[in-house]
Amino acid sequence: MRYVAAVRRELGWRTIFNLLGPLANPVEGVIEARVIGVARRDLGLTFAEALKMGGAKRALVVCGEEELDEISCAGRTFCWMLREKPNPKYREENETNGENARPKTIADIEDFTLSPSDFGLPAHPLSEVSPGMEPHQNAAILMKLLRNELPRDDPILHFVLMNTAALFVIAGVCDADTSCMGQGDDGKVITEKGPGGGRWKEGVRRARWAVESGEALKSWENFVKVTNSFSKP
Repeated sequence: MRYVAAVRRELGWRTIFNLLGPLANPVEGVIEARVIGVARRDLGLTFAEALKMGGAKRALVVCGEEELDEISCAGRTFCWMLREKPNPKYREENETNGENARPKTIADIEDFTLSPSDFGLPAHPLSEVSPGMEPHQNAAILMKLLRNELPRDDPILHFVLMNTAALFVIAGVCDADTSCMGQGDDGKVITEKGPGGGRWKEGVRRARWAVESGEALKSWENFVKVTNSFSKP
């Protein structure tokens, strides 16, 4: 898609590539869980069904009520979750045909809404998290966040914590009833379940620990190192 990037920038409006991009990941086969945002509510179920057709078992498609392609920190977020469950036809066909004609598990699609309160966080106007700054300014904010230099109640930090928590929930990270993440982890798992049966508050707890412990920064530095290695001749 890099060959059409320049044309897309010149057009200045959304095209079919905005829809294809999230569904055309080059490492599709090794992605176990994902969160995908869509900017129109009517696309949510379509994206979820496309992921299901492609074999995805764990995914969350989200659309902020303000037509935001992320989990909204301002109000409701419409969600479509792919939840893995046993395939009732697997055993039956295995016994009659003597072969695994069907996969052991299949994915169901469940829809629900999320609000900041489901994550145990207050709501913030979008104007506080998307000021439309220059790239270098946004990069500076990102580094301040990763270095744990933002106040614990900063709206941008809350915004990031919610979206990170969602990925942790979908990946199954929050299903454990014990916690031993490392230094600074009090081990007090939040078992409360919210919409869709997810432990969204536990996701925030783990995401906050990743920032405050420095693990998020380490992961970022490793990502930069690996990415830069591909650009060298």
